[in-house]
Amino acid sequence: MNKLYAFVKEHILSNLGVGVNLVRGRSGKLTEFTETEEDGRVICAYTPAAGLEALTITAKIGETGIVLSIDARINAGNGNACGFAPENAVVMDLGDLTPDAMLGSRHDGPWWMYPTFVKDFSALSPRTQSLLIKSGALHYHLLPLTGDNFRCEFGEGKLTLTSDTSGICRLTGDFLAIAASTEPYSAVDDNFANARECGAIRVPLRHERHMPEFFDGFGWCTWDAFYADVTSAKIYEKLDEFKEKNIPVKWVIIDDGWMTTRNQMLAGFDVNLTKFPEGLKATISKMKNVYGVEKVGVWHAFNGYWNGVDPESQLYSVQKENLFITPSGKALQSLDEDKAFRFWDTWHSFLADCGVDFLKVDNQSSNSGHILGAIATAEGCRIAHRALERSIEKNFGGAVINCMGMDMENVLARPGSAVSRNSDDFFPKRERGFIKHLTQNVYNAVWHGKIYYCDFDMWWSDHESAYQSGVLRAISGSPVYVSDAIGKSKRETIMPVIESDGRVMLCERAARPTTDCLYTDCSAGNKLLKVWNRSGANFALAAFNVSDGDVTDKVDFGCIPGLSEKAGYIAYEYFTKTFIRVSCYEDIDVTLPRDGVAVWSIYPILRDGDEEEEYILLGDTEKYVPIASEYKVKKLVSELPL
Repeated sequence: MNKLYAFVKEHILSNLGVGVNLVRGRSGKLTEFTETEEDGRVICAYTPAAGLEALTITAKIGETGIVLSIDARINAGNGNACGFAPENAVVMDLGDLTPDAMLGSRHDGPWWMYPTFVKDFSALSPRTQSLLIKSGALHYHLLPLTGDNFRCEFGEGKLTLTSDTSGICRLTGDFLAIAASTEPYSAVDDNFANARECGAIRVPLRHERHMPEFFDGFGWCTWDAFYADVTSAKIYEKLDEFKEKNIPVKWVIIDDGWMTTRNQMLAGFDVNLTKFPEGLKATISKMKNVYGVEKVGVWHAFNGYWNGVDPESQLYSVQKENLFITPSGKALQSLDEDKAFRFWDTWHSFLADCGVDFLKVDNQSSNSGHILGAIATAEGCRIAHRALERSIEKNFGGAVINCMGMDMENVLARPGSAVSRNSDDFFPKRERGFIKHLTQNVYNAVWHGKIYYCDFDMWWSDHESAYQSGVLRAISGSPVYVSDAIGKSKRETIMPVIESDGRVMLCERAARPTTDCLYTDCSAGNKLLKVWNRSGANFALAAFNVSDGDVTDKVDFGCIPGLSEKAGYIAYEYFTKTFIRVSCYEDIDVTLPRDGVAVWSIYPILRDGDEEEEYILLGDTEKYVPIASEYKVKKLVSELPL
């Protein structure tokens, strides 16, 4: 038997005991099962009880991980227990393991995730998804999945399977992926790779998706500039400012507030002519032809608007065949994929004709609440995403920023789109709001970045956190854009993110914590939060003070995954303008004030052939993180002020 399976069976899932909950209050626990092995699988067939006809749990054992699946059936012939309970239909107790440390990812409201640092399964918050465990010399990654008609989550010492609807008499599908490694990020990598290979993850991983090329440019979004009071006149005024300050904005999002709505519902496909009197097509044409904006996107919600379509509108009358009324009374896109596609295609074709190049689609995780009781929410989300993305691919070449959709029902449902928001909003008016924003982004990226290009959201360049925000975006590996209000763009904080040609220097992956910070709440531990990324053989490392006072901490270069044990490096720190020679065996003491930031670009020391002269390929030292720059220059180490 696979050693990982034996460990999981004994220490993680309480010897595979299964609790079941049916409608009308019936429940029970199944503990007796027969275990057989065949073709790389371990099949646990349970002795029927608690109204069940049959229940099996199968462990699919791969080279780098395990995936657990379930097939549970109810004999509902007599009508006494016709279906699993909508919530917590199947429950498993987490086992007797006492981890050295854990990093969980819990729901922060319905749309976002936030890290938790606990050492006991019972302390896990409800609706935890993704769990990284350190136990002895090994790191275990546990990833709850979505089955055919359920979602899986951790919480308060249990693992639960929930469909969110009554009447389901058979639950089927994969529910948990598990991998182990001596390196934490290897455990995560192996888990996603194995789950994808065996079909437990049905959508592409990040390396199979393609971020639209125009996101290599610098962008601006109207949201925090105007919120819902956006108008074409305000957009022109802001673009005049960018032009005057020589800030090369390549793409723009016209966020919420542009469309025709009533009572938080969509009332029409066209633009609000009071705010955009020249119409959407003329507005976009002017943005491109007069101001040189290359790509323009518009915002809409996952269901059209926050509460769907206005049932009293002309739009509803025209589109009602492509809509349905939910149990809660909302008019949403049909649960028939082709009908839902026709709704989106009608709207998106109009937008494309107006010159729209891409979309930002918001409020995605609210869909599960909207369709509650109509269909298993995991299944409903898959239908909704397939219909939406068919239209986006047809009309915009697949270019979209997914937003407010970090629950697994949405994360594991998108068939092709590449970019997904990785945190709650930036909230520029929230005191020290950057700390939560930073923490969410870098810890969520541990798992979210395996499937998507993580969008770290917009920021303000004239703000108390402008330099910290600029450094985070520069190291993020995500699209970079601000949401500055009129008169509030500061070139000195923006340009260190941008090449002279207007291109953003994007690192290879999503920025994540160094291994010494991975299981630590740095704001509570008087510790600098250190974040890393890479571009080829070059690395970037940023340190942020997220505590309430000055912090002195060690920056251990050996905690950057991938830094070669055989190579030497030169590290350049942007704010102090200093060069140092480093290796993976070295650390330095760094002191930062409250809200302070430091950022190093780390270049391997090179030699040509048998030449003894050492050099590096140095990026522009006036940029925060130039390791991904196309314009590096050869610099002899002997010429550096070390």
